[in-house]
Amino acid sequence: MTKFMRLMFITVLVAAVSLGAQVAGPSPLTDPLAMAETVPGGWIAAEWRANSALQAGFPRTAVAIYQEILQDPTLPVDARSRVGLSRVTAWLDAGDLVEAEKGLQAYDGPRNSDYQLRAGLIAANARRIPQAKAALAAGKVDDLAPADRGWWFFLQATVADAENDLERRNRAYDEAGKAAVSELQRARFSLAQEQARLRSTQLNEVQLKTLRDNMERFQGTRTGYDALRTYAAGLAGLGRGLEAQAMLQRQLSVMPPSERNVTDQLRLVLGLISGEGSLAAQQAFRQLLREGQKPETQRLALQLLAHGAKTPADREQLRRDLTDLIGAPVQNPIIEDLLLVRAQTELTDKLYAPANEDARALLDRYPGSSLKAAALGVRLSVAWDMKRYLTASVVIAKLREVMPEGRERAELGVLLAEAFFSAEDYKNAAYAYEAALRERPVVVKAGILIFQRVLSDIRAEQLESAVKQLDEAAENPAFDAVNRWQAEWNLMKEMQVRGQTQAAYGRVSRLLQSGAEGVADDLRIRFMWLRAKLSFDNNQPDVTLQQTKELLALLQSGIQLPAALRAEVTGTTQLLQAQALLKLNREGEGFAMLAKLRTDFLGTKAAEYSYLVKADHLTQKGDMAGAQGELIGFVDNPAYAKSEYAPLALYEAALNLERQGLPRQLKEAHLLLQRLIDSYPQDELVFYSFLKQGDLLRNLNDFAAARRAYEYLDHKYSYSQQPDVLLAQLALADTLFEQGANPVNLESATTIFERLRDLPAARVDLRAEAGAMWGFALMKRSGAAATPIERDLQITKAQSVLWSVVNTFLFDPALAPKLGAKGRYWISRSLLELGQIHEEAGNLDEAQRAYQLIVDSKLGGIAQAQDKLARYRTLGAAKP
Repeated sequence: MTKFMRLMFITVLVAAVSLGAQVAGPSPLTDPLAMAETVPGGWIAAEWRANSALQAGFPRTAVAIYQEILQDPTLPVDARSRVGLSRVTAWLDAGDLVEAEKGLQAYDGPRNSDYQLRAGLIAANARRIPQAKAALAAGKVDDLAPADRGWWFFLQATVADAENDLERRNRAYDEAGKAAVSELQRARFSLAQEQARLRSTQLNEVQLKTLRDNMERFQGTRTGYDALRTYAAGLAGLGRGLEAQAMLQRQLSVMPPSERNVTDQLRLVLGLISGEGSLAAQQAFRQLLREGQKPETQRLALQLLAHGAKTPADREQLRRDLTDLIGAPVQNPIIEDLLLVRAQTELTDKLYAPANEDARALLDRYPGSSLKAAALGVRLSVAWDMKRYLTASVVIAKLREVMPEGRERAELGVLLAEAFFSAEDYKNAAYAYEAALRERPVVVKAGILIFQRVLSDIRAEQLESAVKQLDEAAENPAFDAVNRWQAEWNLMKEMQVRGQTQAAYGRVSRLLQSGAEGVADDLRIRFMWLRAKLSFDNNQPDVTLQQTKELLALLQSGIQLPAALRAEVTGTTQLLQAQALLKLNREGEGFAMLAKLRTDFLGTKAAEYSYLVKADHLTQKGDMAGAQGELIGFVDNPAYAKSEYAPLALYEAALNLERQGLPRQLKEAHLLLQRLIDSYPQDELVFYSFLKQGDLLRNLNDFAAARRAYEYLDHKYSYSQQPDVLLAQLALADTLFEQGANPVNLESATTIFERLRDLPAARVDLRAEAGAMWGFALMKRSGAAATPIERDLQITKAQSVLWSVVNTFLFDPALAPKLGAKGRYWISRSLLELGQIHEEAGNLDEAQRAYQLIVDSKLGGIAQAQDKLARYRTLGAAKP
C-alpha cells in the first residue's frame, strides 16, 4: 500500500467514517516504472565536481567521480560519451597511459573532434606520431570546447617537435598559451611542455660529453645553465636519474641570488626527474611554490604538488603548506590559486565547512577572479553533497551568470530546477523547468523536462496549471509517450486525493482511447486497472464490472507481462470485480469471487484485503457480528499476523464496537486498539489508536485517563513528525473543558483553544472549531465569575472571539474556500451562540442578524435559525 493511500485511509478513520469503498486497497500502480519521478540532472552536479577537480590538478579524484557517473543507468547517451572522454583526459593527466588507452578503446560514442584530441594525445605520449597526425587531420579545433582548444595546439606542438620542426612547434606552443582559459590552465601547458621536453631528450654518450664540456666551459652563464638542464635530462633518459639529481642539487647549492629564474628552472627539472612522489621532488616543488620568482612558476609547482597529493595524508600536508602561504604577512601572488586548491583538497576529503569557506573567501575577496566559476563549483559541490538544495539553487544561479550561452549553461538550468524540486520548493521548480525547456539542453530529453514541469505543478498544488501544461504538451512531438503517461498518472493520483475522481476518470478514459503507441503493455494494463478503480470510486459499479471483465480477458489472452505483475493485476482486478458485485447487491457472486481470490492468490495483498472488503459490506448491511467475525478471524489467523492490513482490521473492528455504543463494547474497543499498539508499534495507525482510545475514555466518562492519552501524544510527537498532533491537542483542550468545574482546567483549555485558533499551519476546519470552543470556554468562565463586572468582561470577550471565527473563516476570501463541512458546522455553532448572547442582552436586532447569516450562508443549523427568526417575526407582529 502506498503512503498516500494509507494517508487517505487514515483521513477516513479520523473522521470516524466507515471503511467502505473509500478505503484504498492493494494497487498494481505502485510499481516505480508506473509512477517514476524522473529527476534528470543529478549527474550534472557530479560532472561539475569532477571537472573542477581535474582543472585544479586532482585527476585521480576526477577519475573516481567520472566512473561513478558512468555507473548511472539513467545517464543520457550524449552525456555518457562526454563523461567517458573526460575520464580518458583524467587518466592522461594522471600519467596512466594504459588506463587512458583502455578507456578510449571502450568508448563507443561518435569519433568527433573531442575523441580525436584524446586519441592524438595518447598516441603522442606513446611516441606513435603517425597516429597523432592522423587524429589531428580527422578533427577540427573549432569544434572543441574552449577548455580543450589549447590542448589541440599542444598536440600540434608535440607532433612538430617530434618532426624537428622547431618553428612550427614554438608557434603551436604559443597558440596553446593564448587559448588557455585561465592562468591555471596556462601553467598546465607550461608544465606539459617541460615534461614533454624531458621525455623527448634521448642522447648518446658522445652528445652527453659535448654537453658536459659546454657546462664546464660556460659555467655561470646562460649557455652553461641550458647545457646543464639538457645534460640532466639526457642522464635521466639513459636511466641515470640519481646521477642527474645529485648534479642538479650540487648546482643549486651554489646558485647566486641574482639567478633566481635559472634556479627555479633547475629546481623544476630536479623535481620532474626525481618523480612527483619522491621526497626530493616534494621539497623542490614546495620551495618553488614559496620562493618562485614568477607567478607562472609558482602555479607549476602548485599543480605538481596537487598532482602528487594522492592520499589523505598527502592532502593534509599540502593543506598545511598552503595554510602557511595563505596566512603569510605578505600576500602571495597566486593567492587565488592557493585558496582554490586548498578548497579542492578539502572537498576531496569531505571537509565541507572549510571547503565552502575557502571558496567563499576567494569569491568575496576577489570578485573579478578568473577562478570565479571554479570557486562557485566548489560551493555547489558542498551544497549538493550536504543536500542543502536551496543553497545550491543560489549558487547555480550565480554560476549561470558567469557562464556564456551554451551547453554547460543550459545543463545548469536543469540542475537549478532539480535543486528547487529536491528542496520541495515546487513552485520555483516549475518555473525553472519551464525555463530549462526554453534552453533545451541537448542531453536531457524534452519529455523528461515536461514530466518534471507537470510534477512540480502538482506538488505545488497548482493543479489547474498542471492540467494546462499537460494538455498543451500532449501536442508536442518531443513529449514521448512514456513520460506523458507517467505524468498523467501523477496528475490522476493527485485528483484522487482531492476527490476529483470524475475528472480523473475522464482523463484516463481519453488517454486509453487515444491509443498507447510507444507505451509498454505493463503501463497500459495499469491504466486500465486505474480506469476501473475510478469508475468504482465514482459509484458506477456496473461500468466497473464490465471494465474488470475486459481487463481479466486481456490478462488471460497471452499478453506479455512479467509473471509477478500478471498475478498482481489479476488478483487486484478480481478484488475490484467482487467489490462491484457487492455494490450491485449481487452478494452471492461477490462472496464467491472473494473466496476464489483467496484460493487462487493465497498470500497476496489482494487476498488479504478481501477480508476487509467483506467486513465492510457486512457492516453496511448492519451485520456487525458478521463483520466483527471476519475482521478478528483475519487478524487471529497466524498466516496474516504480519499482514500490513492487520492493523487496519483491528482499527475497523474497534470502530465497529464503538458504533454499538454500550460501555462493554467501548471497553472492548479500547482493548483492541491496545492490541494494535502493542503488536504493531511501528505502524502509523498507532498514533490514531491512542487518539481514538482517548475518545473512548471520554465516552466512558474517564476524563483523567483520556487526558493522559492526549498528553502522551502531545509530548511524543512534534508537528513535523505528525501534523495531526494538533487533533490530540484539540481533544486535550476539549477534555479540560469538560472538566471545567476546576478553574485551572478551564484556563488551560482556553489557552490551547486560543493557540490553535491562531495557528496558520493548522487546517481551517480545526482552527474554526478551536475558535468556537474558545468562545464557549469564555462563556463558561463568565458563569463562574466572582463579580458582575468580571462576568461582563468575559461575555464581551466571548462575543469578540466568536465573531472573529465568523469573520476570519467565513468572510476571508483566502480561507473560506478551504472550509469543509466540519468547519462550517462550527461557524454555525458560533453564530448560534452569538445570537443567544445578544438575545440574553436584549440586543434582538443583532441576534436576528446572527441567525439570518446562518440562513444566508447555507450553514448547518438552518432549521434552528429559521425557528428563531420566525419567533421574532411573530413577536414583532404582536406588538401594537
